[in-house]
Amino acid sequence: MIVLGMLFLMPTLQAAEKEKADLGLFFMEWRWIGSQQEDFPLNAAGETSGLNWYMDQRLDVGGEIQVNESVRAGGEFEFFYGQVAGDADHVGADYRLDARETLRGWDLNNAELRQLWIDWTTPWFKLKAGQMGSHWGLGLLARDGRTEAGRIGLPDQGDLSDRVVIATKPLKPWFEDSWPGRIVVAVGGGIVYRDENCDLRSGDTGGELLGSIFYKESGSKLGMYVAGRIQDDDAGTELNVVVLDLFGQITPPEGQSGPVAEAELAWIMGETDRVIQAEQTEGLNLSAFGGVGRVGWQFSRWRFKPLLEMGYASGDPDPHDGTITSFSFDPDYKVGLVLFDVVLRGVTAMAAQEAADPNRVGEPLPGVDLLASRGRVSNTVYLYPHLSLNPVKRLTLMAGLLWAWSATDFAQSYQTFANGGVPTNPYGITGLGRDLGVEVDLGLDWTQPLWRKMALRFGVQVGWFFPGKAFEQTDGTRPAVTGRMLAWGAFVW
Repeated sequence: MIVLGMLFLMPTLQAAEKEKADLGLFFMEWRWIGSQQEDFPLNAAGETSGLNWYMDQRLDVGGEIQVNESVRAGGEFEFFYGQVAGDADHVGADYRLDARETLRGWDLNNAELRQLWIDWTTPWFKLKAGQMGSHWGLGLLARDGRTEAGRIGLPDQGDLSDRVVIATKPLKPWFEDSWPGRIVVAVGGGIVYRDENCDLRSGDTGGELLGSIFYKESGSKLGMYVAGRIQDDDAGTELNVVVLDLFGQITPPEGQSGPVAEAELAWIMGETDRVIQAEQTEGLNLSAFGGVGRVGWQFSRWRFKPLLEMGYASGDPDPHDGTITSFSFDPDYKVGLVLFDVVLRGVTAMAAQEAADPNRVGEPLPGVDLLASRGRVSNTVYLYPHLSLNPVKRLTLMAGLLWAWSATDFAQSYQTFANGGVPTNPYGITGLGRDLGVEVDLGLDWTQPLWRKMALRFGVQVGWFFPGKAFEQTDGTRPAVTGRMLAWGAFVW
């Protein structure tokens, strides 16, 4: 697909040069992120991840060009990505993709072409082909890595696919000036380049077919997305799923006051042999559900926007019934700074390490590598009132208060197995319920223009997690309040 994209792109660039069209757009972002976080006990022995601080960098360069009235093309190349300083994190390293074991942030061997696409618009349809970001709705399942303004947490690389998509407005000839004429139908297909379930570079092959129907006008969006995937993993396992995703949004125009209402609901159905159980040696069925809803108000003064966000990711109350019902958000959908990105990331990584320890279980079962959450929202119900405001032109202030509960009785997988299947927390305690705790988050972002389109952007975010009853230890106490500070800066052009 990349080669085909280049073949398409070469003649269009030549045409643009001949026409001397001054419609090109160059962009660059060099971003640095530093994180300082406190230890959290991951098991009864009090072991911690050892990851107290780290610094990452990422350098992306790209561009877009308007070839003529109907054709636009673009690309993006990533030169550097990864950790450049700080601590290592070896917990469950063999069974997770996000372990920090090497400083790879200056290694040009990791450089890659992220995007290369061509967009062709005609009076009847629009076609886009090549390697591109994958995003739908609020980003619950498909998220391209873009930062969401006024939100705590920083996304990472995003989802990428090599695909062809064609979209049209089938009713426009008959309803030119009314809402049916603005309904868009899109179909497409291709292969997944990289997301949380597939990595083409590592030998996974995930073919996808997708279709969507949506309506969009100023301040309103409503749509349905259906996608199917047939995936063969490098490890020899398979993943075959169908996703149904519904999305709706009402927002006031930029700079005006009005209500905000957004929601996304997703169902995943299918089968996989990534996980093998004694009762189901041929694999398991998948049936999981998740959703997010936001309601609030946008005020024109200071762009003050208070929102109440509610989220749900189903859990799996019976791991031996032949069906996986646990749902996970896209890893780039961030909810707070500490609970998911630090505490549960570490606890689930330790679960994978213990479940694969030959001194405990002998030969680890297939599916151990799926235990680590990698910071994703999973098996959780949460309330997250948060707000943002711009008291001065270039400054954004943010705050959030997170309440979270486990969707099923909170349990660490190995401890539960060792306790005969009774839900058991990381410290070996049972019967504690679902209260995960409360988190408080604060943040600010600042943009400083330099020259023309050059600017410096930087921000600081801090969070404190107060563990709930589900994290009670053998002596009746709970782990101490866990804090984290995230600072970032970027040169953009």
